[in-house]
Amino acid sequence: MQDFSNLISVIQNSQKTLFILCGFPYSGKSYVVNHIKSRTDIRVVSIDDIFKAKGFDWNTNKLPDSAEWQQIFDESCAMVKTALTRDTNVLFDSTNQTLGSRNKLRQVADSIGFNTYVLYIKTPIETVWQRWEENKENPTRSVVSKELVHMTIDMFEEPTEDENVIIINNR
Repeated sequence: MQDFSNLISVIQNSQKTLFILCGFPYSGKSYVVNHIKSRTDIRVVSIDDIFKAKGFDWNTNKLPDSAEWQQIFDESCAMVKTALTRDTNVLFDSTNQTLGSRNKLRQVADSIGFNTYVLYIKTPIETVWQRWEENKENPTRSVVSKELVHMTIDMFEEPTEDENVIIINNR
């Protein structure tokens, strides 16, 4: 993974900013979040934390239906808005694979005068599958089903420059 000093500098020099994490499953998002958290005072809102708090589990494939996913996403947006109103920078941790999901988060930030960046963890699909296989053999985190990883990759809309994107290449 690339040197994080520029990213950390951007975060430390930002005020009233929502950082929207984006990337495939197994792209290294958790690693990036932990690195950022250890070097900044950013507030993290994580879809996985809400998911787990509601009793869902990737390992047993106990997944929310579409209405429950919407409830999780709505709750996460409310948490983002609450954190932003405290004038703190916020990192939203999820795959954020669609432009629509990123736009919804931008609307939350815009509604209270905050800026946004998309932190795109750009990882080759081959690397994603290699990590998935490695994690399946020796689980160090939840194992998302192969079907769900495929679905996320298939629906992934790569962020564009007009989204104020910072690309973190992770091979």
